Amino acid sequence: MSETGESPLPELYGGVLCLDFANTADARGLAEIEENLVGYADLLRWSRLAGLTDARDTDRLRRLAAAGPAAAAAAYDTATELRESIFRVFAGAARGTEPASGDLAVIQRAYASAMSAARLTPTGPGFDWQWDDLELDRPWWPVARSAIDLLTAGPLDRVKVCASDEGCAGLFLDTSKNRSRRWCSMQTCGVEVKVQRQTQRRRAARTGTPPKP
Repeated sequence: MSETGESPLPELYGGVLCLDFANTADARGLAEIEENLVGYADLLRWSRLAGLTDARDTDRLRRLAAAGPAAAAAAYDTATELRESIFRVFAGAARGTEPASGDLAVIQRAYASAMSAARLTPTGPGFDWQWDDLELDRPWWPVARSAIDLLTAGPLDRVKVCASDEGCAGLFLDTSKNRSRRWCSMQTCGVEVKVQRQTQRRRAARTGTPPKP
């Protein structure tokens, strides 16, 4: 728990917005996943952490959610449905399996909904899509666009699943030159693997048996 009493949100290690959102459910390789977004309030906190909404808009959305809890719950359900489809599609891409048509349809519908509310806006030397209207679905709109961008423009072949044996299954974009990144984070899963290997080497040195590869 943080000093405010709120559970800490997961690190943004995916390298792409949609992968970071998929990683808000952790330990997917275990029998029971760790849910970090337990309601609309957490969805708003994550949106703020990811830089999708500023403090002013986050506060306004929080008030909208308080005034319409049923609508906020529906927005949360839509967001988590999108998240699960994103995870399955990109984890499948990393593992070389075909995506389910239903998951692609969920992402496509979310993208169509998001872009219907977007406005093309000048941004310095170019243009970009902006969302000016504050609706309860606002936190996941940029996520849907990010998922479509990654699917259609790539680099899809650089999406990986964390190689940890501890059930992490986090998604990330491997931007290393030789595509050698294996873990979601060296500070978490990478360290765990190194510790395990050191333990194996010490045990092998004592017993005279070769360590596991």
